[in-house]
Amino acid sequence: MTLSRLYRIAQQRLRSVLHKKAADEELSRELALHFELLVEEFHADGMSHEEAQRAARRALGNMPLLEEQCRDHRRVSWFLDLQQDIVYGMRMLRANPGFTAVAVLSLAIGIGANTAILSVIDAVQRAGLAIPNDDRLVVVRTFPLNNPEQETHALLDDYTTWRDANRSFSVMGLALGNQADFGADGDNAPAARIQGQAVSGGTLSALAVQPILGRVFTESETDIGPPAPVIVISHRLWQRRFGSRSDIVGRTARLDRVNRTIIGVMPDGFHYPNEGVEYWIPLAVTEPSRLPNLQRFFVVTGRLKDDVTIEQAQSDMDLIAARHAKEDPDRHEGWGVRVKPVREAMYGWTTERLLTLEAAVVLVLLVACANLAGLLLARGLVRMPEMAMRAALGAGRGRIVRQLLAESILLSLIGGALGVLVTMGGIRALASMRPPPGGVGIIEVGVDLRTLGLTALISIATGLLFGLVPALVSARSGLNKALKESPPGVTQSLPPRFRNALVAVQIAVTVVLLVGSGLLMKSFLQMATRDLQFDPDRLLTFEIYVPPTDYLNRTATSGQSYFEIDPSPAIGFERIYREMAALPGVESVAGSSYALLNSIVVPSTNVDVTATSNPRSAQLAAASLAIGVGRDSTHLADRRSMSAAYFLVTPDFFTAIKAPLVGGRDFAAGDISSSPWVAIVNESAANRFWPGQNPVGRRFTMPGNPDEQPREVIGVVRDIPLSLQGELRPVVYTSYLQQPLRHPQPVNMFGQMMFMVRTTGDPMSLLPAARRVVADVDPDRPLANVATMEQRLASVVPQRGYFVFAITAFALAATLLAAIGIYGVLAYSVSQRVREIGIRLAFGAGIFEVVMLVGRRALTILSLGVAAGIVVSLMLTRLLQSQLWNVEPTDPATFVTVTFVFVVVAVVAAFIPIRRAAGVNPTVALRCE
Repeated sequence: MTLSRLYRIAQQRLRSVLHKKAADEELSRELALHFELLVEEFHADGMSHEEAQRAARRALGNMPLLEEQCRDHRRVSWFLDLQQDIVYGMRMLRANPGFTAVAVLSLAIGIGANTAILSVIDAVQRAGLAIPNDDRLVVVRTFPLNNPEQETHALLDDYTTWRDANRSFSVMGLALGNQADFGADGDNAPAARIQGQAVSGGTLSALAVQPILGRVFTESETDIGPPAPVIVISHRLWQRRFGSRSDIVGRTARLDRVNRTIIGVMPDGFHYPNEGVEYWIPLAVTEPSRLPNLQRFFVVTGRLKDDVTIEQAQSDMDLIAARHAKEDPDRHEGWGVRVKPVREAMYGWTTERLLTLEAAVVLVLLVACANLAGLLLARGLVRMPEMAMRAALGAGRGRIVRQLLAESILLSLIGGALGVLVTMGGIRALASMRPPPGGVGIIEVGVDLRTLGLTALISIATGLLFGLVPALVSARSGLNKALKESPPGVTQSLPPRFRNALVAVQIAVTVVLLVGSGLLMKSFLQMATRDLQFDPDRLLTFEIYVPPTDYLNRTATSGQSYFEIDPSPAIGFERIYREMAALPGVESVAGSSYALLNSIVVPSTNVDVTATSNPRSAQLAAASLAIGVGRDSTHLADRRSMSAAYFLVTPDFFTAIKAPLVGGRDFAAGDISSSPWVAIVNESAANRFWPGQNPVGRRFTMPGNPDEQPREVIGVVRDIPLSLQGELRPVVYTSYLQQPLRHPQPVNMFGQMMFMVRTTGDPMSLLPAARRVVADVDPDRPLANVATMEQRLASVVPQRGYFVFAITAFALAATLLAAIGIYGVLAYSVSQRVREIGIRLAFGAGIFEVVMLVGRRALTILSLGVAAGIVVSLMLTRLLQSQLWNVEPTDPATFVTVTFVFVVVAVVAAFIPIRRAAGVNPTVALRCE
């Protein structure tokens, strides 16, 4: 067949669709012409005009049938039939507005929510990372073998061992989180605390990202000698602080009082390894003694060799890790290594939440489909005479099924169209989820043609799901019986088991959703209402940072390298503390080296309760510290039993934050360096280090520091949680004025302080005065992370709250749909058994017997559905274990509460049909028959 012929066929068929009336008129004229020609031919043969017409009719046959056959030859009859089905379906939907409204709303929720979540999942999988060949880029992390689900970063010697021993990576690099004061510049922009990364040359080589202006670090600027005073800035910082100046390369930026030359600007959207990064500076790994080698803070990035898979790289790293653990068991035994694609490392935190939400909305959609299938079955039974009449007029079973499916798909498409609004709101809500440490926020996702196409596909699939079985049932009814009997007679001949099963399935699915949402809600409420053991009311908080270069000086004594700690930061903090306390409207002031709650970094220290060991003899000044990354922020519990989190605090700290002491006293102004060194421990530390004893008056040391002195425990405080959803851990508090003058590691805690100022009025009204106080002490030191304590807490709680509330909303929607299903089945059952109920009442049956007649059916359906739902919940809720805090997946209270609530809902839904059955008048019922 030639292309010209195909074109003519396509043109003719398109004309038959778009100009049907004209094509039909043309066909009628053509057949009329054939008829006239035959009449003339027969008339020429000697027949009369009437005989010629009769002969022509016999020759042509049934003219309407011939026209229909000619139309079928156009091969577009399927489209015209579909058009008729749609028009008729719209008419049927308009005739049942109540049914249509319920169906469209329930489908809009289910289809819209599914589309939103699937669109976000698709966007995350296809997100542009601004990294060439990102499928070859991996992040290498460590994890405790006794808690493999929680990952963290690497130690410095992990990186050096991996880099030198691996056979899988063409290049491997190192990055360390860095915060610095970006000083005021020539454009009068104020100083600000910003986040960045100190990176080795290998990191930028592995990323292979080219800057839009300038260049990145060279090997000599990172791996040879001291790090060069250069900086690469992000596109965002370039726009915000420098107005997108094209001559930015070569200009100077002041970072922590160090002038650095800007050598490059990275592309828009590049913020590796997390979205808060604003700059990159060189990290020298040739002098590991200058880096914190006791903390798992280092982000290790590698690019796979061309012929190496991730699985092969994982096997390679497992062998290296096992060998490393044997060589240095103190620090590496019990830790595993995990190689993750960079996309998974950055967006992996979304997987668990999105899949949980998707499972919930799929269940909601299944409940809606089961509900609609039951309603369509009931409507199909009522429409049996209509279907029988169609069959009598020549419609085949397939044609009837197609008509009913067209109505179902049309209903689903209308629901999907309305669901686009749900999709838009859902995408915005999902995109607002905040990532945990080490994660990247969800990129902007919009409603585009891809999303609309997905909505259409889900709508069509949903229409087939809930419409196919009712269509097949309606199309198979007996023709003669349906035409002879009234609708009640027809419906009574069909078993109701399928409709009952649909409702039972709805109940079971709803119970599963309610149990899951109940567990998550209980976990969330326990976390949100957790006793913090201090009063956050009217607390203004801000942080002050002093760069380590301002107070750490490297020295060597007796062959051992140490860092001398200049007391200037402590003097500055003391001035701020005193002057803040003297301000009008200030009730009290407290300060700690790290945030009490949800600090990304919390240092740990080893504790020696014998107080007889030589502090110089220990090799570790602090226990190995790890922070959880890639999921909700938690601090990994240290494997050492004799370790604790470590805070430096100001005098009267616990009195100022109103934290109750269970024994002893608070720090006093007299607890200074020249007085006996003291400490306060929390209850967990007391129970671990001095089980069954009163720790007050006991002494301990923190080994590994040459200037550390034995400390006397002067008080025990209630356990203040390190994070809202973290476990309680031992904590040691010491005065920031009683600290050694030397330290074996470069630590930051001696140069930072988070102040908590309790005010008599609005805390934020004190902010200008606080800025003046800090400026008087250090004009170039900005206040960082300014917020009230309540704002800090409020910014953490919604991260999980939005997720939990969404699951709960879906569960409540499923409950409403299940209640509608229960009501519909019982109401329909009562309407079909009115005659039976009337006869029973006429023969002396009581109201109780009638209620039991209807209620028994409801009780059976409810019992089967609830039982099945509880069994399935017991099997599935284990999947929520990682998302629960302080709640077991089989929590009996939640299961009992959910069962009780749903039974109440079911009783309310069944009340009206049962009341209607009890109110049947036997005389009226029998007369109607």
